[in-house]
Amino acid sequence: MGRVPDHLIVLVNDPDQAAADYAALGFTVQQRHDSAHGSAAYRFVSFEDGSYILITAFTDPEALKKHRLGPLLAAGEGWGDYSFTELDIIALTAKLTEAGSRVAGPVDVGNTIADGSKWSLKLLMTGRGTGGDDALPFVVEDVEGRSHRIPTAKPHANGATGISRMVIASPTAESTANMLALISGGTVTGASSYEGRDAWDIDAGAYRITVFADDPAAPLGRKGGGLYATELRGAKAVPEMDMKLTHGALLAIRD
Repeated sequence: MGRVPDHLIVLVNDPDQAAADYAALGFTVQQRHDSAHGSAAYRFVSFEDGSYILITAFTDPEALKKHRLGPLLAAGEGWGDYSFTELDIIALTAKLTEAGSRVAGPVDVGNTIADGSKWSLKLLMTGRGTGGDDALPFVVEDVEGRSHRIPTAKPHANGATGISRMVIASPTAESTANMLALISGGTVTGASSYEGRDAWDIDAGAYRITVFADDPAAPLGRKGGGLYATELRGAKAVPEMDMKLTHGALLAIRD
């Protein structure tokens, strides 16, 4: 059984407009009221399976220039990164290092919300920001207050309940798939195709991952690879959501 997907980051320029647009798509959008605000503003779309979409906007132009995701937002709104939850991030770090993957961290992250509740976690980067494979995710281990870190899931008018499949673009797809199987706790089930390109599928239990070969010279997704599309689980299928309202993120619901 695979590790639980934690959150998917969609980069936007205006968090309030993005929140209104996601609400128009039938999502319940929430806000976490942290006592200290850094260089970004966040809105949350929380699901029953424990995962969430994190609508992210940078509020400090200088911080944006220095951030590992800055070049992505400069190229346009859309998916920025994705992550998994891990119970022992130190052990996973050792496994990834032994397997030859570049990592950065883990580092401690935390905050206090308005009612005094605290949340904290350890964050390990395995993709962007490591100088390695940009198509890989980051990983978090909750230390305290996961229920404070993530707003409680509320029903969505569109019926979405969680992640069914993540589609990852990579210029080194087979290698990425093998490393991503280690990170996600899933199993590579074999070669397939996606939009006419070679792909590898990972069975992670409650969800699956498809990694497809993206041309590094003229990438279909983000330069260097990464999260390309997300399929959510729900009672009513929505084959493709309006990308103007998703702010560039390929998003669908499968019944």
